Amino acid sequence: MFRCGGGTQLDVTKSTTGTADTQTQVSWLVKDLRAEVAELRSRGVKVEDYDLPGLKTQDGIADIGFAWAAWIIDPGKNALGILQLKE
Repeated sequence: MFRCGGGTQLDVTKSTTGTADTQTQVSWLVKDLRAEVAELRSRGVKVEDYDLPGLKTQDGIADIGFAWAAWIIDPGKNALGILQLKE
């Protein structure tokens, strides 16, 4: 883990699947997740929807307990997360 200033950190882990991994590879903290999702969609970015045991999105956003989360998939097929912490 690397502390990056402004309360941010970077965690580096070894991938078990090579260059693409379905688990979240990076997450960004945002103040307004709904606004960020709307902005991404306005630019043509697909926000993922999930309906799995323990993870269900509604309009692309999941309640994961401590935060609301959304995911996009990058061109390398990696899952990228966007989080809004609950107050």
